[in-house]
Amino acid sequence: CPEAADTMAREIFENALRGRVVSELRIPKEYEVMLKRRLLSIKSRPCLPPITTHNMLNDAGDEILNHLRGIHMFNRPEDRVKIVYHPEFLSSTSAILPLDYKDFVRGCHLGVFPSYYEPWGYTPAECTVLGVPSISSNLSGFANYISNIVNDAQNAGVFVVDRRYQPYDASVGAMEDIMWEFCTLNRRQRIEVHFLFTLNWTFHTLLLHVRPLLTTRAHSCAIGLNACPSTSTGACW
Repeated sequence: CPEAADTMAREIFENALRGRVVSELRIPKEYEVMLKRRLLSIKSRPCLPPITTHNMLNDAGDEILNHLRGIHMFNRPEDRVKIVYHPEFLSSTSAILPLDYKDFVRGCHLGVFPSYYEPWGYTPAECTVLGVPSISSNLSGFANYISNIVNDAQNAGVFVVDRRYQPYDASVGAMEDIMWEFCTLNRRQRIEVHFLFTLNWTFHTLLLHVRPLLTTRAHSCAIGLNACPSTSTGACW
C-alpha cells in the first residue's frame, strides 16, 4: 500500500543520510499484518481474480475484454501469463495504480506494439526516450524511421517485426522469437540493449516546410489536376 511504501522510503532515506548500510529492510509490523489479511482474503475467494481493475459500463461490448475471453485468459493459477487490464489513464493520484505514465514505462522491461497500421507510433518512441526496449512492426512510421537512421536497430533496443512482406503466422513467429530471446537475457544484457539514440523535435523546421507541399499535392490529387504525381499504377502519393 502507498503508506507502507512511504514509510519504507523515509527509512531508506534516513539510513542513507546517516551512512548506514542496511542489508535487510522489513515491512513495518502494522502494515505486515494488514497485507497478510488482504492476501488471505484474496486466497479465500471462490472465484478467479478479475482481469480488469474497473467495472466496465458496457462489459459485453468491450473489444479487449471479449478478446481476452475468447483466448481464455482468466488469470487461473496455471496460466503462465496473467492479465491486468487497466482501462484508465495513468495518474499518480489514482487509488488503484498511483503512477504517472513516465514512471510506469520506466518500470517495464519491454514495450510490445506490433501495430498493423500506425502513421507514427508515440508509444514505442516514448519507450525509446525513457530507455526501455520495444517491439514495433514495419507498418509503423516510427519503426521505418528508426530502420533508416540506425544501422543495427535491434542491438540498440528497437526490434522491428516484418508485417508487410510475410504472412501473419510468420510475423507472429518472429515476434515470439524476439520475446523469447529477450526473456533469456540477464539484467546486465537487458540494460545494454537500451536505445542510446536521442529522439527530439529538432527536425520540426523540416516538417513545417514539407507539410504545405504535401497538402498541395493531396489537394491536386483530390481535384484531378495534371500536376498530381503518381506511381506506375496511377495512384497518388
